[in-house]
Amino acid sequence: MPRSMRRSARTAAAAAILLVVAATSSCSAVGLDNLSGSGLRPGVDVPSEPGAVAAAPLGAPPPAPAGIGGYAFTMTAEDGSPVAFDPCRAIRYVVRPDGQPENGLDLLRWAFAQVTAAPGLQFLEEGATHEAPSETRPAFQPDRYGDRWAPVLVAWSSAAETSLLADGVLGRAGRDTFGTTERATMRFVSGLAVFNGAALDQQLRTGDDTKAQSVLLHELGHLVGLAHVPDPYQVMFDTNAYPLASYRAGDLRGLEQLGRGPCFRDF
Repeated sequence: MPRSMRRSARTAAAAAILLVVAATSSCSAVGLDNLSGSGLRPGVDVPSEPGAVAAAPLGAPPPAPAGIGGYAFTMTAEDGSPVAFDPCRAIRYVVRPDGQPENGLDLLRWAFAQVTAAPGLQFLEEGATHEAPSETRPAFQPDRYGDRWAPVLVAWSSAAETSLLADGVLGRAGRDTFGTTERATMRFVSGLAVFNGAALDQQLRTGDDTKAQSVLLHELGHLVGLAHVPDPYQVMFDTNAYPLASYRAGDLRGLEQLGRGPCFRDF
């Protein structure tokens, strides 16, 4: 269920009210939805320019298989289409390696390959960071990442460091959303995925690779916009009681739609 913090205000660059939503999804959290703030300034609170935007989507989702499995989205537009990452932009991510399981980076790259292939989105790894995970992580951090949206942060952590992993939670992920008050302009611009490094390391060391793989696929599904479903035969089932090491028909149909979002030329 999503945790969210929202900030909305007018900018000097546009008459429309701009909205930034920082949301963290989990398999065990209650949702928060707080509105506040004013005065989002280009180059100070949001990027001053759109940055690199391709003329067409960087990839195309393959046709999803038929099947009975369902899917759900964390956020939708008025027409029911999902809010998603801009397919005309590469989605960059950085990794905080502290507490990383043995071969954890290989596992992470494997999981990103799965969540990239299904919707046709392009994720690019930028390397390591020292940034710690936080529920209030800003989507725009010019001092750390320059005049652009912050890359997605992937962090290996523990309950001792962050409440995001309290109560035995193995992972949480969510996305930062930006747009005007017109819901059709909403898009994901950054995000966070945090994993319990010690717990996943134990799973990998004891041969429970499928459980660890399922955790990463599930949370990266949240990152790109999938919500929980009541079907235990889908990766996005709301518990890890039936671990699956590949996206299933319902997951793939949802991911296909998330790869067909609109391109944006602002910010």
